[in-house]
Amino acid sequence: MKKALVFRHVSHEGLGTLESFLKRSKIAIEYCDLFSNQPVPKSSAGYDFIISMGGPMNVDETDRFPFLLAERKFISEAIQSGKPVLGICLGAQMIARALGASVYLGTQKEIGWYSIQLTEAGQKDHAFQGITGSHPTVFQWHGDTFDLPYGAMLLASSDLFPHQAFQFKGIAYAFQFHIEMTREMILDWLTKGEKEFKSKRAAGISKDEIIRDIEKYQPLLHRFADAVFQGFFLQSAVNSNH
Repeated sequence: MKKALVFRHVSHEGLGTLESFLKRSKIAIEYCDLFSNQPVPKSSAGYDFIISMGGPMNVDETDRFPFLLAERKFISEAIQSGKPVLGICLGAQMIARALGASVYLGTQKEIGWYSIQLTEAGQKDHAFQGITGSHPTVFQWHGDTFDLPYGAMLLASSDLFPHQAFQFKGIAYAFQFHIEMTREMILDWLTKGEKEFKSKRAAGISKDEIIRDIEKYQPLLHRFADAVFQGFFLQSAVNSNH
């Protein structure tokens, strides 16, 4: 049975719909809960996939969160060894940083439902095959952004954040947006992230609108996520063997 190692940075940012996909695909899940001081494994050997989830910290806050440096080194080693790596939100920023790119504050926060634009490369990429339309609506919750790493291919963009998704050598995939969200997760984050909405960088973001639009966008998000998961876990595994 194949095995995925999952880095979790905070207790409430879990796998969401990705968990059920992995179970259906008979991929075993091993969590590395960095928030509870669980040590980062010494090597990616023994794992078939590496997954790095979200979190509120910046990738360079290594003094406050020493595990970020250990995780970055692990991700770098995994990519160099040809291991498929998937990063979501903070996880995407960790991949960008591991590949030598800068991660920094964006001009404002992006929280809620936003449309992204698949690039020409994104529309052709195996991770997005099965996606209907070039402007899918996804769930966002971030304030940081990243430069595109050298050698990476930009897959998706948005008006506020030009670097929404990229892939590197067909095995490392970074998604700034959250495709794993369930209704329960969204409501939980809106409660836990109350102070986020008081920031000037979050001006104009409405919690009521986010909740109202769950029913409108969640079914589409689930279909989008399933297509991306199929593309990543099936094709990236093939690419890693070449």
